[in-house]
Amino acid sequence: MPLLNPPSLPLPRSRKRSRRNHPTLPQLPTLELDYDERPLRIALVTEYYYPHLGGVCEHVHFFAREARRRGHHVDVITSHIPGAEEQPHVIRLGRSQPVYANGSQARITLGWHLRRDMRRVLRDGRYDIVHVHSPLTPILPILAIEEADCPVVGTFHTYFDRSIGYTLGRRFFQKRLDMLSAAVAVSHSTTVALDRYFEADWQIIPNGIDTDVFHPSAPPPPGITKDVPTILFLGRFDPRNGLTTLIDSFRRVKAKGTKGRKARLVVVGDGPLREHYYKQANGDKDITFVGAVLEGRPSYYAHSSVYACPTTKASFGITLLESMACETPVVCSDILGFRDVVVDGREALMVPCGDRDALADKLVRVLDDEGLAIQLGTTGRQNSLEYSWARVTSRVLDVYQTVLGNVAVEV
Repeated sequence: MPLLNPPSLPLPRSRKRSRRNHPTLPQLPTLELDYDERPLRIALVTEYYYPHLGGVCEHVHFFAREARRRGHHVDVITSHIPGAEEQPHVIRLGRSQPVYANGSQARITLGWHLRRDMRRVLRDGRYDIVHVHSPLTPILPILAIEEADCPVVGTFHTYFDRSIGYTLGRRFFQKRLDMLSAAVAVSHSTTVALDRYFEADWQIIPNGIDTDVFHPSAPPPPGITKDVPTILFLGRFDPRNGLTTLIDSFRRVKAKGTKGRKARLVVVGDGPLREHYYKQANGDKDITFVGAVLEGRPSYYAHSSVYACPTTKASFGITLLESMACETPVVCSDILGFRDVVVDGREALMVPCGDRDALADKLVRVLDDEGLAIQLGTTGRQNSLEYSWARVTSRVLDVYQTVLGNVAVEV
């Protein structure tokens, strides 16, 4: 069981390797400037930012990058995370504490005088718009909603089945939701979850991807060869991301046929459950754990035979889009959040959630049918262009202008 990029925490002696650098911020090419008519001062408030890896921090970072390209001033207001480096236009308050919620690792900010500090930062920034991500999540987003002296836009990122917190605190959270000038959701599935508890006039603006970075011509990643078909897993080591299911299915893939088959499972990601998954791999030499990867992800997508995503719960298929942009076919769970992005048989093959045999069968089908793999990949690349950050950012900036126009009329 190779470990190409092991975590910095101590490993058993038999697995110990050299220390890796913890990803802090993606290294991206400089964008050509293209100024909008009216530059805005924008504050993005989030509990999730680098070196934390995940969809929300990606959304915040790439939107900020594109908005700055258009001449807007954008600050990210977040919390201190161990390993975070000082970055321009990133303001950190308090200390980020990981917690377990909604089947995943979440984060909240702890510290003294957080409200006072948030009020000071928002006042000193003289922002035209405050944009909070995961608005009803403690602590920073709620403080920003309460303390902002300009219009506040909120983007909701999460799908969930039920919430005890929202049940008990419905009136409190509805009041904060009503304080938003615009409520944005990244997908229909997100609104389905929220509509169980709250009322709002939702606008759906999806997550985006950089289709110039995620591209089929990405260079090959280190240590991965083309001598055998490669099945890719990419995601945090959360139970809901289904790595246990995939490891079991991978063994069934290798057992298919009279003499079995050659295949490799490459696992890109990290998290507190790393030792659990190492044990599940049980030393299988055909399973390679790469560790956490930031800007190198396109290489792994582009040079894999198929991307497998057996996630059990998601509001949006951002990793599906990344794979599609790299022209790599997808096999994924048939869940509501993924149906917002792909159609079974068009860009992806979808399987019942948690069905190990079905997952193995669909993976084998893609590996054995080159024509199908090409069709899924080509269609995926074409459709992924609809989610470019240029398009998504334009839609968000249109919301800002509408909100600011309404404020001007009211004044």
